[in-house]
Amino acid sequence: MSLRLALLVLAALAALAAAPAAQSQAESDAAEEAPGLALPSNIAPVAKEDAARVLEEPLPTEPAARYLALQRQLAAAQWSIDRPRINGLLRQLADAGRGRPDGEAWIVRYLGAEFQYGSQGKAVEAAEAWLTDNSLPLISRTEISLLLTYDLIVTNADRFRSERAWSNAESLFAQALKAGALPQRLQAHRLQVRSEVERLRGDQAGSVATLREAARIGKAWIQTEQRRSSNPRDQQVLDAAGWYDGTLGLLTYALVRVSRPQEAIEIAQGRIAQWRAGVLSDILGARWNYRLATSLVSVQRYEPGLAAAREADRMLRAAGTSAASQTLWLARREWVLALIGLHRWQEADTVYRSFIAEMPPDVLARTRASDNQLLALLAVKNGRFEEAVSLAERSYRYRLRLFGARHPSTQEAAGVRGVVRLLKGEVVNAMMDYDELFAATLDTQAGWLDLGLKGFRGYVFGIAFDEFLQFVTQRSLKGERVSPEQIDRAMQIADRLNLSVTQEALNDSTARLLAATPALRDLLEREQAQRQAARAAFALVESSIAQEAALRRETQADDYKARPEADRKAMDDKLRAVRDQIKAQQAAAADGQATLAKQREVIAKQFPSYADLVTPTTPSPTQLRRLLGPGEAVLVVHPRDDATLVWLVGADGARTAFHVAKPGAAELAKRVAELRRMLDLGAAPAGREPALQPALLHALYRGLLGPLEPALREVRSLIVASQGELASLPWGTLVTRAPEAGQPTAWLLRQMAVTQLPTPSALQALRRAAAAAPAAKALLAFGDPLFNPAAAAVPAGPVRHLASDAGNRNLSSYDAEQGFRYADMPPLPETRDELIALAAALGANVPTDLVLGASATRRAVLDANLADRRVVAFATHGLMPGELPGVSKPALAMAADARAGESPLLELDDVLSLRLNAQTVLLSACNTAAGEQGGAAMSGLVRGFFFAGTRSVLATHWAVESQSAAALSAATFANQAKGATTARAESLRQAQLAMIDGTLGAGRWAHPFYWAPYALFGDPQR
Repeated sequence: MSLRLALLVLAALAALAAAPAAQSQAESDAAEEAPGLALPSNIAPVAKEDAARVLEEPLPTEPAARYLALQRQLAAAQWSIDRPRINGLLRQLADAGRGRPDGEAWIVRYLGAEFQYGSQGKAVEAAEAWLTDNSLPLISRTEISLLLTYDLIVTNADRFRSERAWSNAESLFAQALKAGALPQRLQAHRLQVRSEVERLRGDQAGSVATLREAARIGKAWIQTEQRRSSNPRDQQVLDAAGWYDGTLGLLTYALVRVSRPQEAIEIAQGRIAQWRAGVLSDILGARWNYRLATSLVSVQRYEPGLAAAREADRMLRAAGTSAASQTLWLARREWVLALIGLHRWQEADTVYRSFIAEMPPDVLARTRASDNQLLALLAVKNGRFEEAVSLAERSYRYRLRLFGARHPSTQEAAGVRGVVRLLKGEVVNAMMDYDELFAATLDTQAGWLDLGLKGFRGYVFGIAFDEFLQFVTQRSLKGERVSPEQIDRAMQIADRLNLSVTQEALNDSTARLLAATPALRDLLEREQAQRQAARAAFALVESSIAQEAALRRETQADDYKARPEADRKAMDDKLRAVRDQIKAQQAAAADGQATLAKQREVIAKQFPSYADLVTPTTPSPTQLRRLLGPGEAVLVVHPRDDATLVWLVGADGARTAFHVAKPGAAELAKRVAELRRMLDLGAAPAGREPALQPALLHALYRGLLGPLEPALREVRSLIVASQGELASLPWGTLVTRAPEAGQPTAWLLRQMAVTQLPTPSALQALRRAAAAAPAAKALLAFGDPLFNPAAAAVPAGPVRHLASDAGNRNLSSYDAEQGFRYADMPPLPETRDELIALAAALGANVPTDLVLGASATRRAVLDANLADRRVVAFATHGLMPGELPGVSKPALAMAADARAGESPLLELDDVLSLRLNAQTVLLSACNTAAGEQGGAAMSGLVRGFFFAGTRSVLATHWAVESQSAAALSAATFANQAKGATTARAESLRQAQLAMIDGTLGAGRWAHPFYWAPYALFGDPQR
C-alpha cells in the first residue's frame, strides 16, 4: 500500500468511526451512545426531566405491560448512566422478553453488561445456565456460547473449560450456518472470539489477522446498514458501528502483543478524539482511555499511561461500574503497571490492594485480579516480608506440582521467590532461586517462546532482573564483594533486557521470510502444534489438581469423620484415583514438553540464523571471550536509574573487567545530548556553532572507561554494545587524557578502532555463521530517490549539508492540520555525488551499479540480485517508528512508485527477505544510527540486515556534509579494496584519522562533525 493510500484508508476508518458507536458484544455490553444507552428503535426515548419519575413508577404485573414498562425504565435510566440499575433492568428484560419478537436479544445485552460493568462471575453463571435451555433459538444460544467462551478466556479460567466452551460455540455456529444465512453480527462476533482463542493458544499473528478480517466485515456491515437507513440513530446502524468499535478495541491489544504499539496508540488516540468531540459516549471514552494506557505502558511511556488509566478509572466509577467488572479491572491494572514502571511502589500497592478489597464476593473476578506473584512483589517492596514469603512460596509450590521442577513457569516462580528472599536479606537462598530463573531465561532459546513479556508477567521478569542488577550495583558502589558469577550474570541480564526491546518486532516481521522457506515453515508449524499440545496437557493436569483439591477439602471437613464408612471409603478411593490420574497426566505433559524441546533443537540446528534472529541465546562472558581474536574486546554499558554498569570482555583469558560508574541513565542522557549538540554543527543555527570542548569528552571517558584503562591498553579493536542515548554517541570522539595547550587531542579513535553492536548476542550470531566466499561484484547502490513523481529530478547543485530536521517542518511526520504528502519529503540530489565517488573507489560501473532517482524504488531493491555485491548502499532518508501513520518499524524512504498498491518504504519485513553476501551495507541517511526509543529501532534494522547476510552496517549518527561524506566513504572502501587492511573497522578508522590529520580534506574536515558521525555496526573484521 502506498503512503498516500494508507492515509486515505486511515481517513476512511476515521469517518466510519465517527458514527455514534455501540460496543462490541464480545468485548462489552449493549449498544452505547452519548450520554447513555442506545435503545432499540421501537423504544420511545424518555425526556431527561421525566427520567426520575419514570424510574419510580411501579411495574405492572401483567407480562406484556411489564415488558413495555421495563423498556421505558431502561430508556429513563440512560440519563443517569446508573450501571447497577441498568444491569438490573436488562436482567429483567432478558426474562420478560422470552418468546417475544427479538426478545431473546435482551439476554445477550444483559450478559455483556453484567460482565463488563457488574459481576464477571454472575455473567458466566447466567450464560452457562441459559445454554442448557434448548427452547432458546439457535442463534441466541450461539451468541451466548460465544460470550461465554470470551468471558472464560479473558478471566483466565481453566484452560480445558475454555476450550470446551469454544468447541461448543463452534458446533452451534455450524448448526446455525447450516440452518440458513447468518447475520453479520454473528459472523463478526465469532471472529472476535476466535481471535481470543488464537491468543490463548499462542498464535498472536493469527489473532491479529482474524481481527483484521472482523474489521473488514464490520466496515461492510456499517455500509450495508447506512445504505438501508439514512437515520444515524437507527439501531441497526448503531449496532454495526458498535461491533466495529469493539473489534478495533480488541485489535489494539493484539497489536501490542505483536509489538506494534504505535499502531495501537494511533487507533486509541483517534477514538479518544471522537469521544472528546462528543461523538462517542463517556463509557466508550473511558474504555479507549485504558486501551491507550495499555499501549503507552507497553512502550514504557508511564506518565501519560498513568494519566489515561486514571481518567478511565474515574469515568467508569462515575458511571457506577462495579469493582467486579471487566472494565474497571482493565483500567486499574494499567494504573498499577504504570506506577510500577515509575517505581512508585507504595502507590501501586495501595491502588492494587484497595481495588481487591473493594470487590464484592465474586470468585471469578477476585481470582482474576489476585495475582499472587504480583502481590508478593508489592508486599516485599513495601516491607511486608512475611506476607511476601507466604505468597511467593504458595505460587512456587503450586507450579512445582503442576509443571515439575524444570518447567519455565516453575522457574519463573522461583525467580519471584528469589526477589523476595533477596530483599529480605537471605542472599544465599535467593541466589539459588535466581539460578532457576536464569536457567529459564538466559541459558536456553526456549525462554523466548515460553515466557512472554507482556502484562503482569513482563513485570515479573523486569522486577526480578532489576532487583538482581540493583544488588550487584549497590554492593559494588559500597566496595563489597560481588562474585565473578554474579558479575557475569548481570552482564547477561543487560544483554537480555536490551534484546527484549526489539525481539518481538523482529519475530513479527518474519512472515515473508517463512513464506519463502517452506521447510522452515513446516518445522515451525509442527513446533507450534506441539507447543499447543504441551499446554493442553498441562491444562488437563491443572484441571485434575483443582478436582483433587476440592475432594481433599471435603475429606478435611469437620463432619467428614461422622459420615458412613462406605461413603468415606468411596471418597478415599475417588481421591486416590484422581491422584493416580494426576501422575499419569504429569508424565504425559512432561513427555510433551520434552518433545517440544527436541523440535526446537532441530530448528536451531537446521536453521541456525533464524534461531539467532528470533530466539537468540544470551552469551556469557566466557562464551564471548572464545569468539574474540587478539587485540579485540567487547564493551557492554548498561545505564540504570542510579548508576551505570560497565563490563569489558577481552580475548586474553583474563576475567571480565567490571565497574559501576556513578552517573545514572538520566544524567548520562543529559551529557550525551550536550555532547551531540557540540559535535553536530549541522543542527546548530548558522553562525552559532558551539565551541568544541575536549574536556567534556574526557570527563565522560574518565567516568565510564577510566577504571578499565589497565585492561584497555592492549585493545586495538573495541566492540561497544550499548542502548539508550549511549547508542547515539560516537564513541571514537571520547578523549583519553586531559587536554593540554599545544598538544593534539587524544581521541579514543587514535588508540583503537570502534565498532558498535545492538547487543553482545549479535556478535555471537555473526561469528557463528560460516563465512561465505566474497561476492564477485563490488557495489550496488540506491540513492537520490524521487519522492515526488510530478516534479522533475533536481540536478546536483553546489556542495551543501543534507537536509536535517532543524529549522524545517518535519515532513516525514503526519500533521493533523497540514496533513502529509510523501512528495513533500526533501530531495537528496547531493547523494549522487557521494555514490559516484564510492563507485570510483570500488571500481564499480556507474550506469549499471547505481540506481538513482525515480528508479530507486522499493521494488527495485526487492527485485535486484544483491547476493553478488560486496557493498550495498542506500543514500536516502531513514524513518523511525511513529514518524508516519501506521509505520511501527524502521524503514528507508525509497522513490515513489506509480504502480497501485506499491509502498515506497523498504521496511524491516523487506530487509529480512533480502539475500545478501555483503561485507558492508552502507546507510547514508539522516540519523539512521540514532534510532528511536533508545536506539531500539536501529537495533532491529541492523539485526535484520545481519540476518539477510551482511557482516556489517555503516550508518550515520547525524546528517552529514556531502563532500566530506563522499570522501570518507570512498577512502574507507578504497582501503579495503586495495588490501591495506582486512578489518572493516580499521579501514574506517584510517579514513577518519586521515581527516583529523589533514591528509584527507587538507584540514577542512578535522572537526568531529565531519568524521565522527559514521558508526560501524557488526563484525569489525571477519
